[in-house]
Amino acid sequence: MRRFLQLFSTTLLLLVSAVCMIAQVPEPPSNLTVYPGVNGGAILRWDSSAGAGGYRVYKSVDEMPFDRIAGTSRNAFFDWAIYPHHRYRYYVTAVNVDGESDPSEIVEFRPGLPPPPPVHGVITGVITDDSTGLPLREAVVRFFRPNGLWSAHTHTDTGGAYWAPLDTGKYVIHAEKFGYVPEWFDNALRIADATIVELHQDTVVANFGLRPLPPLIPVSVSGTVTDSATGSPLSNALVAFLRPHRLFRQLQHMLGFFGGFPFERFEIPGHGHWHGVVWAGLTDSAGNYKANLLSGLRYIAVAFKPGYVLEFYQNKATPFDADRLSFSGDTSGINFDLIRNPLATNTIFGSVVDSAGTGVSSHVVLLRLFPRGPVPVRYRTTDSLGNYEFHNLAPGRFFVRAIPIDGYAPAWYKAGYCGVSNWHNADTIVLTGDINGIDICVKPISDGGFARIAGQILESGGNVLSMVPVQSATVYAVDNSTNTIVSYDVTEDDGSYSIDNLPAGSYQIVVDKEGYTAMTTPTFTVDSNNDFEVSGTSITVTPDSPLDAGNDYSTLPAKFRLDQNYPNPFNPATEIRFDLPVQSSVSLKIFNILGQEIVELRNELLQAGNFKVRWNGTDKEGKAVTSGIYFIKFVATPVNRELSAFTQVRKMTLLK
Repeated sequence: MRRFLQLFSTTLLLLVSAVCMIAQVPEPPSNLTVYPGVNGGAILRWDSSAGAGGYRVYKSVDEMPFDRIAGTSRNAFFDWAIYPHHRYRYYVTAVNVDGESDPSEIVEFRPGLPPPPPVHGVITGVITDDSTGLPLREAVVRFFRPNGLWSAHTHTDTGGAYWAPLDTGKYVIHAEKFGYVPEWFDNALRIADATIVELHQDTVVANFGLRPLPPLIPVSVSGTVTDSATGSPLSNALVAFLRPHRLFRQLQHMLGFFGGFPFERFEIPGHGHWHGVVWAGLTDSAGNYKANLLSGLRYIAVAFKPGYVLEFYQNKATPFDADRLSFSGDTSGINFDLIRNPLATNTIFGSVVDSAGTGVSSHVVLLRLFPRGPVPVRYRTTDSLGNYEFHNLAPGRFFVRAIPIDGYAPAWYKAGYCGVSNWHNADTIVLTGDINGIDICVKPISDGGFARIAGQILESGGNVLSMVPVQSATVYAVDNSTNTIVSYDVTEDDGSYSIDNLPAGSYQIVVDKEGYTAMTTPTFTVDSNNDFEVSGTSITVTPDSPLDAGNDYSTLPAKFRLDQNYPNPFNPATEIRFDLPVQSSVSLKIFNILGQEIVELRNELLQAGNFKVRWNGTDKEGKAVTSGIYFIKFVATPVNRELSAFTQVRKMTLLK
């Protein structure tokens, strides 16, 4: 009897354990919904499942079988890969360490459905290749009122045809496709020469023949990625070449799709979802890479390896202040010296959201507040839900800024506010440990016209001849009637800005650049009186006064750093700044292009801190040197021998 009871108890225990194990598998997610994103794509949301450690998203395109496309820890997912005229189906499962649940209900999503029957009239036509006569698929056709207001847009189908139901009235029509010269109807390159189409309760045919751009020549670009402290080559480092911000936004507008080309989207581990990635590859065992690019285009180059700080070419921290590269032939020597992650362990977490709390895919820039002002130190993009995080941060004061991929205006972090567009109004974050909830709220923009305001942002140096271009300044067009931001641009390396796709109207041009204040906020009007374009304007900004080194903004640098000299090019003098995180013996020398030493600016023991040195363009004997390219070599040898010596070289140009 006792043996029977023992056997019964053991069997019962096994059954109970089995039931418990089965019960530990989470229930399927419920209430799965799908709806379109503001700028395209599909947003999925569902109710959380008890006991779920994460979720898996499955997708079917047209009649294809379901395939797992993502895993996420949240009960929401954004799918970029959505294109018109396809049928998408989704289901979601919940997972934990004990297994995967049954599927949720299946939901269906159909973007780009055929337009409803026309209410008043239809404009239709076919777009072809002007040289071959073949139809052009996915060309973008836009319809504007003659007053410059955007009315509608559509894409051509596989036969190059488009069809748009519109209210009666007058329209100007614009057609464009990547790789072709855009045109206004009929065969006009300028809006002023466009033929106006008058639509009644009928059908109007407007055909286009687009001229292909000359083919671009393939070129190879190579270089090496090394450890900046040891000079050792870094294998399996990721190198990528990207489209500059302005060109990427123009490409999005041309394609009519959010996010640019689907095949140019790339995820860098720990650095978010990147867009406009033209080429990406890993270095070999000797730290070398070789990229295949096209001549005549402009690129941004970046390198990254786990355990190191992500770096743009020439030690730049963000794509907005990075060097613009263009190659006319095969090129070598595009090298990177990566800095190891600091030993600090602090982290900043947050999201970029709109006023409704919806995540917005964005660039995110982290700026550290030094005595001379805020300086960009880290960069990443958000994930598809707008989340971001920065790791390995030393204590200090920081700003955080978001530049959305599209559809929204840039903004700085300020608790309780949405759309803070000027750095002077932003909150500083005092970092002494991990900080969560640094959410940046951004406001939508409504650019939808064909007007343009363009010009240049310059730093005032006391006289016109000493003014230099300001890169990475954000220039906003603010509607004077509504006091809202309609569109914006970020200045290129020559200080130029081009705010495109504006409706006709009166705009105040407002400049935002960390460490600077704009001298003026001019107002311009774009309408039929100036062919909807104002160009050649310039706005000056002045550096803010450096912060008092004795106030609580002062923090020791997190790493060794040699800044690019400023101004550059220069005549006759320039300023060189460098940072020391620890007490070090410093050597700062200038060399010519032949490698000959011109002058030694520093050779001394310095405490940790921020320093600046002025070079007046003279040699050891005080004689003025000639115009040309020179190199700054910075060597810092820490007194604490546990740290390696740091060496960095920068190129500068003297123009007389």
